[in-house]
Amino acid sequence: MSDRPRLIAILLLALTFIIGGLTGMALEEALGIDWFEFLDEDSDDVDARLLTGLNLTADQRERVDDILEREEDRLERYWESRLPEIQVMLRESYAEIRSILGPEQQEVFDRRVERMEGRIPEEIRD
Repeated sequence: MSDRPRLIAILLLALTFIIGGLTGMALEEALGIDWFEFLDEDSDDVDARLLTGLNLTADQRERVDDILEREEDRLERYWESRLPEIQVMLRESYAEIRSILGPEQQEVFDRRVERMEGRIPEEIRD
């Protein structure tokens, strides 16, 4: 194969990708779709940010970071202390759900509960 047909094939392939990309971008813009919204989910809510625009000094920033870190540790300890109570609630819910399932469904459900290893299921977090 000579160089000219190969070059034309490469250019056509590149042109196909470029046209496809531009078409996708145009559709995304026209339909108002943001495929990557989940990446900046936390940054969209400006009202929930306490320190934005305060122009803190380095000393203020350091002191605020210390306070927030301390508070994060307190909250973590609090939630850890609540885990036994949460586990009881989950077990009660699982028993109630299990009671309405058939035998095969119960086996699958039991395996899934075991694999959860105490984590809270997605259906509850929504």
